[in-house]
Amino acid sequence: MTVPADALRIDTEQLGNGLRVVGEYNPAAASVAVGVVVETGSRDERAEEHGVSHFLEHLCFKGDESRSGGDVSRAFDALGARYNAFTSEERTVYYGAVLPENGPQLLTLLTAMLRPALRSDDVELERKVVLEEIAMYADRPDALVFERGASTYYGEHPYGRGVLGTEASLRGLERERVRAYWQRRYTPDNQLVVLSGRYDWAAALRQLERLTRGWEGRADPRDTSPPSCRGGEDGTTKPSLTRAHAALFAPGVGRADPDRTAAALLAHVLGDDDNSLLYWTLVEPGLADSAVVWHDPADGFGSLQAYLGCAPDDLPRVLELMRDALARVQAEGVPSASWEQAQRSLATGLTLRGETPMGRLVSVASSFLDRGRVRSVAETVDEVLQTPLARAEALLARRPFDDAFVFTLLPEASPAAPATRAS
Repeated sequence: MTVPADALRIDTEQLGNGLRVVGEYNPAAASVAVGVVVETGSRDERAEEHGVSHFLEHLCFKGDESRSGGDVSRAFDALGARYNAFTSEERTVYYGAVLPENGPQLLTLLTAMLRPALRSDDVELERKVVLEEIAMYADRPDALVFERGASTYYGEHPYGRGVLGTEASLRGLERERVRAYWQRRYTPDNQLVVLSGRYDWAAALRQLERLTRGWEGRADPRDTSPPSCRGGEDGTTKPSLTRAHAALFAPGVGRADPDRTAAALLAHVLGDDDNSLLYWTLVEPGLADSAVVWHDPADGFGSLQAYLGCAPDDLPRVLELMRDALARVQAEGVPSASWEQAQRSLATGLTLRGETPMGRLVSVASSFLDRGRVRSVAETVDEVLQTPLARAEALLARRPFDDAFVFTLLPEASPAAPATRAS
């Protein structure tokens, strides 16, 4: 059932301990989604803490003082919950969706998880799990090329550290170091509780007041200094590969920038995975099996990123055609028909994702944190459809691709990567 935008209700509150709570109430929803966003990620880690944000995410599922990890899993299953969590460079998010009558129990479980016991046995067991995850991603060339590429592109800036950490850094994350990070970053003022769907707002606030009584502390402000990024090209090799992989990084805009939507649309025009400039230039002719572009807005800066996959012998030609296509867009602009198609495509995706409370949860949180208020699906779609092509032209006038950096991952040394070094 479609609900008019004016039938939705936006709820916001800040508890006395600094914890923020936001909700998008939909009286026609058949479920409720609950999430907790912690404003912390790999860019907030100290050098000796590399990987601790993601490690802590795992450990929060191992239980608090009254629950074991098995108890947590069984509690989610008993609720019939669809649940998960993820860690990025800037945020750690825990979330789930249940029938409305089970919303209070889900809220209790999620808030309890954020007070983890951090038992020594759990730390050692989960360290092995994350080390396996690191090894798995090392076998994924599409992930590895971005991990190595970001490290080179961002240099010493913490945004260039991989979210998972390294084998060496994980082995150095002892229990007390993890606890110190939790105490410093999992403070109530650095968290946002999010509700979406059908819930009782007054009851949820009373419940949170009770559940978070005793939560205290204040997080240090995040350092939002932008990185000093490099251009040019670099690369490495991995003998077990049979395909070539390339990652491109170019300057974008930050989360709070008014041109963020224009940047997302521009990326869609350039590298949507089935109808875009690079698709018709590289994928449809059979030169590349993948050529996608997206915009990654961060706190204080952003980047346009692209991924290419192709046969090693085709990489020099693929990179040349990609650079030519991007240079042509900078010189000639974006065709209006391509811009309008990208607007319709993004608007459709936003609408479909917004039809369920679970689909809306992260959008509600991001809108509140990035823009200071929750925007409805209709408002967001209207912005996409009304963003003029001139905004993209203004971005292109900055000539972002003149400063682009390409990192290549190859099965062996190639003329396409003259600075290639062995992996």
